[in-house]
Amino acid sequence: MSGDLDIARMEGDMMAAREAAVGVAGVPMLGLRAVRPGAGGRAWLVALEGPAFLCLDDALDPEPSLTRFRDVAQAGLAAELVDDAVDAAALRAFRAPADAMAGWVGDMPAAVEALGRAAAAADDLATWREDPRRIIASLIDLDEAAAIQERAHAAYATFAGLTEPLVERQDSLDPALLQALIEVERAADAAGLGASLGKMLAEAMPGIVEAADEMARAHVTPLQ
Repeated sequence: MSGDLDIARMEGDMMAAREAAVGVAGVPMLGLRAVRPGAGGRAWLVALEGPAFLCLDDALDPEPSLTRFRDVAQAGLAAELVDDAVDAAALRAFRAPADAMAGWVGDMPAAVEALGRAAAAADDLATWREDPRRIIASLIDLDEAAAIQERAHAAYATFAGLTEPLVERQDSLDPALLQALIEVERAADAAGLGASLGKMLAEAMPGIVEAADEMARAHVTPLQ
């Protein structure tokens, strides 16, 4: 997570941004998020009834640049996608079945090591998701999340590959071992470790770009 953040000051800034947005738009506000895209300073992305949208710069003036608005909107939409995909509780819940599984495959040290790496990275991603500094949507921080999740995803894939022989002869396994394997798989699925967050974001980008363009057309002040 990049940078330091004074949470109390940020809350005051958000209140000021809300008041400015309502003053500019003249209609009820549905949502607001601070956004720091890849270039430039902080901006405020506002959702209004309509639906309509408004982008304020850090001085709380309406953003006049279409290019800048698109950058802000794309960053905000990408952050929203990651918010939905990264479940801190599910990530932390992966630890218990992973630790239990390690006791069953002690004669497979590579599998135990990979599962431990997956659990550690899942814990790191949960910490990222819960960080109060995420009140600002930042592309840099989304890249950080994708990198952490990729570690968890790759480590879990390694574990799954190493334990595939056990799955293939599940009819002859100790029922408790089979249940442990099932619980790890379920927990991994719930935590999103079976897929790559970075790949999901890349695949979603065309839709994000299109949605940002639609938002630009519904911006309540002129964009050039």
